[in-house]
Amino acid sequence: MTKARKLSEKRFIKLILVILILVVIVAGFIFMSKNKKVRSDIAKERYPKVLIIGIDAMDPKITKELMENGLLKNFKKLSQSGTFTNLNTTYPPETPVAWTSVATGNNPGKHDIFDFIQRDTRTYMPELSITRLKQTAFGPKYYSSVKSIPFWEITSKNGIPTTIIRWPVTFPPTTVKGNMLSGLGVPDIKGFLSGYTIYTDKIITVPDKTTNKYVSVKEKNGTIETYISGPNTKKGDGFIDVKTPMTITIRNMSSAFITVNGVIYNVKEKEWTDWIKVEFNIGLFDKVSGIAKAYVVSISPFKLYLTTINMDPERPIADITYPNSYSKTLAKKIGSYATLGMPEETEGYVDGNLDKDAFLQFIESLEKEKEEIFWKGFLEFNESRTGVYAFVFDASDRLQHVMTEKGKSLSDTKAISDYYSKKDEFLGEVLDKISDDTLLLIVSDHGFSTYEKSVSVNNWLHENGYLALKGESNDMGEQALFQNVDWSKTKAYSLGFTSIFINLKERESQGIVSIEEKDKLVFDLKSKLKDLKDDNGKKVFHDIYRREDVYDGKYTVNAPDLILGFNPGFRMSAENAIGGFAKKVITLNDKKWAGDHLIDPVFVPGVLFSNFNFNVTSASNLDIAPTILASLGIIADEKMDGKSMFR
Repeated sequence: MTKARKLSEKRFIKLILVILILVVIVAGFIFMSKNKKVRSDIAKERYPKVLIIGIDAMDPKITKELMENGLLKNFKKLSQSGTFTNLNTTYPPETPVAWTSVATGNNPGKHDIFDFIQRDTRTYMPELSITRLKQTAFGPKYYSSVKSIPFWEITSKNGIPTTIIRWPVTFPPTTVKGNMLSGLGVPDIKGFLSGYTIYTDKIITVPDKTTNKYVSVKEKNGTIETYISGPNTKKGDGFIDVKTPMTITIRNMSSAFITVNGVIYNVKEKEWTDWIKVEFNIGLFDKVSGIAKAYVVSISPFKLYLTTINMDPERPIADITYPNSYSKTLAKKIGSYATLGMPEETEGYVDGNLDKDAFLQFIESLEKEKEEIFWKGFLEFNESRTGVYAFVFDASDRLQHVMTEKGKSLSDTKAISDYYSKKDEFLGEVLDKISDDTLLLIVSDHGFSTYEKSVSVNNWLHENGYLALKGESNDMGEQALFQNVDWSKTKAYSLGFTSIFINLKERESQGIVSIEEKDKLVFDLKSKLKDLKDDNGKKVFHDIYRREDVYDGKYTVNAPDLILGFNPGFRMSAENAIGGFAKKVITLNDKKWAGDHLIDPVFVPGVLFSNFNFNVTSASNLDIAPTILASLGIIADEKMDGKSMFR
């Protein structure tokens, strides 16, 4: 090889190297420019502090009507100077599904919460999705069902002080750089989600229920000796209720004393007591502490209502806060407070054991507690240099469920408009005290609608040959838990509030539908159900969705095969939700539970208010988490479904 040729090759190689270096430099410059622009956008709109106020089920239609009527001056002020828009909700628009999407910025296919209720594919039995209970060598242990990372874990890992109060589906609490008080999902001391008790000297004709207990009492010389039923404890081969004595002393025709564990509580007819502490001896040196409130419905005849026994925040039987001492710290500051995930006693009101005044009094007392807790955390947050403070008020949801009046708009219902107005007053205080360097986000998980007719999809599946029953009579009755279903002949079944599952081979334990048959079956079900109408010719469903149409992510395999989008006015029957049947496919809803949101999400978006003008006409609840992160200068994971509204 000649020297000239060698020299030429060396020059060529050098030229290639120079070109490669230039390409790398240019690519790096482009990357850095883009990265710098993203960071510049974040820094430009950055707030070192973010305050998130959740108002469960705050509805945009109701809000607009009340603002137009001059009742929500502070919300209107915020809408004019900042942002007010609809917040598109999840499929389905259920509290645990939607709030988990708000927290994680991801759709249910990534966080694995699809309904209040899920099924065990081995037994077909319903299970709660909001928290799981597992038996361990050290006894029962609760663990979270959420598979995606919420924003508070990200802010905590980035060293930002973070406090989360009563956010749904946060039991058990997770580690944060601050404090967490769990919300929806926290059970009572029995491990249930509710369970009031009625003490009466009348003959009991109401059948005992799983979570409600009616206790017969007798007065003797002005005194009633009875008990409070506590946690279940193992005895021999079974379990028994541990009981603590309660003495009720009648003072006169309008008041009484209640004595529990040596402490006397004064109670007047038609009034609530303060929180009553109850200790239960469950072993030689082991005690469980709970709290409850009592309401004397009537002195003569005697009737006393005792709320669900909440965990005592000073000595909870399971961790309800992070750190676990935080619940006690709060109690020392403000006194005892409700710890139950759903403490509003709606069941007692719906059953007729609490009248409207008693129910609203109780809601008002809970709201005062929550606001006290809010302000304790807010003062510390407001004085800090940086931080995140998220607080969810949820009585708004329960009120709209049971205070909706048939034939009347929700905004014209006094109890509902009063609640919105009180939250407007609360907002006024927040706006007066909030620092200028704080981004305020007011968010709801979904809106609200009416509930006029119940739909039992299992009845329809049976009548149309998709679900078979055992026996010659084929009488389904009003059973729960699929008691009489013949799985060897059943192709599809419904469980939960918006779900249909295919009885699929190798997925369900007794599945009969092959994977090749599934798509056609799903298509047939969807087509036929969309034609379902009530006696007045009104269509039951706005739309019906295949899981692949609305979910994306590795946990989509756990989703229902079909998600039902009911039209306003219709809702899944309570019997169907737990794997049962009603008397007919469609029945009138004659209960006090006359409002609901378990319909097609297009009809029940949530709301978004902010002190920052995001200049958006609509947004998704998936956008909240990445917006919080962007405000703090944290770039969200590119796999997160939501996008920052700082655009």
